[in-house]
Amino acid sequence: MILQTEKASEVIELLSRWNVSMRDRNLAVVEELNIEVQEQIDPAGLDQQELLWHSLLEIRYTLIQKNFDDTAVLLQQLELLQRQLSPEMAFYYHFFKGVYAYSMNQYIEAVACYYEAERFMGSIEDKIEVAEFFYKAATAYYHSRKFLLSLSYAKLAKTTYEEVSKNDLRSADCENILGLCCLSLKQYEQAEEHFLDSLDIAEKFKDEELLNFIRYNLGFLYSEQNLSDIAIRHLSELYSKEFIPHKLSFLLAREYFKMEDKENGFFYLQQGMDVCSTIQNEEYIHHLQILNAQYSNLPSEEIEQVVTEHLKYFEEQQLWGFVQDYTEAIATILHHEKKFEKASTYFYQAYRAKTKIEEMGYLR
Repeated sequence: MILQTEKASEVIELLSRWNVSMRDRNLAVVEELNIEVQEQIDPAGLDQQELLWHSLLEIRYTLIQKNFDDTAVLLQQLELLQRQLSPEMAFYYHFFKGVYAYSMNQYIEAVACYYEAERFMGSIEDKIEVAEFFYKAATAYYHSRKFLLSLSYAKLAKTTYEEVSKNDLRSADCENILGLCCLSLKQYEQAEEHFLDSLDIAEKFKDEELLNFIRYNLGFLYSEQNLSDIAIRHLSELYSKEFIPHKLSFLLAREYFKMEDKENGFFYLQQGMDVCSTIQNEEYIHHLQILNAQYSNLPSEEIEQVVTEHLKYFEEQQLWGFVQDYTEAIATILHHEKKFEKASTYFYQAYRAKTKIEEMGYLR
């Protein structure tokens, strides 16, 4: 960062150290320096440059702490001062705004913010920060179902990280997102290779959270290939750890339903509903309700009604990939029942959703 200069004030030097600790995800140091910032820095006594950097790094801190209400307030305050931001500050402003949007599951908005940030990336000399940006952009493009763009950014991130350190955990993160992109493109063998490479790095660092994510993704990989026995074995090992339980419950329920084990299917479906209520995860309530309808022996008219009701959420959130998935599913059911006119309506909705996804490409 430009913050790190011989002429920098003591305030700027402290903010710089705080920023590096957040960039490196060194949470213990982040908290130590946060206390130091609180004790030593009075915003009222800062000059304009110091105040702007202080505001930016407060945003980064609230993102790490997942205090997203505070993040929203700080971003709104800084939005009024955008014209006063240097190119480097503008990069961080749009970067952090993108991280916030991604955290709110607003993936299209996140992509738009990262696009803006990239315009100012020439002012960033810190290779780790650049790699962080590429990685975050890759995850946003992945969730926006722009898998080729996600692959491209993930490869850039991995290459940039490895210029700094050959055995960094960030390489495992990149292998993980590369695996997810390959999975989505149905390149299952390559996906498994990326996940296993990621697993190998994570095991060396004994990073339990990352290990759990990779094991979850391996379970997801086998689920997508309808290898339900293997998927359930991987996912069940994570269930006792209460790792992303809403997603685990959904996948376990779906796999048991595929195996016609409705007892376990409905058990995990209810577990997922209970967890979603507790953690207030609205998205997965809709996924689980649709799954429930699909495996409750309902007539197609009732399944259609449930899917249509819950599609409203995914349309409002611009989660067009799920709109495409669910409209294709109901269209297929109707087509099998020879209700061709209704089926064509839903196939067209699926096509429209796919078009929405493709329209995101204009950002590039």
